[in-house]
Amino acid sequence: MIEERLKETLSSLQQGIKNSDASAITGSLRTMDELVGLHRSELDPQLVHYLSRRSYEKAQMYLEGKDGIPKGICGK
Repeated sequence: MIEERLKETLSSLQQGIKNSDASAITGSLRTMDELVGLHRSELDPQLVHYLSRRSYEKAQMYLEGKDGIPKGICGK
């Protein structure tokens, strides 16, 4: 399922940031962009919005089914 792959990639990105691992960060970002590009039509537009705007914390909250995702500057 694409949502699970996105969750895994977001987790890898967070781990890369925590470890200051530039290679892991770059790889995760590349994977994220590829997944969104390949599966855009299968994904909820709100999730695509978060991912394309690099709002990864919001994307993680969305994928975990959490409520109360804060609105950004764009109001979405």
